[in-house]
Amino acid sequence: MIRNLLLAAALLAAAPALAEAPVAKPTTSAPVATMTQAPSAKMAAEAQRLDLNTATVQQLSEVKGFNKTIAEAIVKARPFKQVDELAAKKIVTGEVLTQVKDQLIVR
Repeated sequence: MIRNLLLAAALLAAAPALAEAPVAKPTTSAPVATMTQAPSAKMAAEAQRLDLNTATVQQLSEVKGFNKTIAEAIVKARPFKQVDELAAKKIVTGEVLTQVKDQLIVR
């Protein structure tokens, strides 16, 4: 009886380690380099863009063309559906928006 209890306790303690499935190797003969390609240039560029709906005032004020006042106005005007709303809501001018548009994204 005690042996069964000890065995049950040991199995419960080891359950998380046993639950992990082993990593299966690819079954195709394609080289590994092609299976783990780097993201495309477009994806990399989007990853570096600053999201208007989640960025902090500090992050927004670091964008060239923005200052702390503009950054605070952006945070207050959230949520955005597209970057062009910055000009539509008269937070920045169209000229400033043209300069910073490629640095921003709305997810």
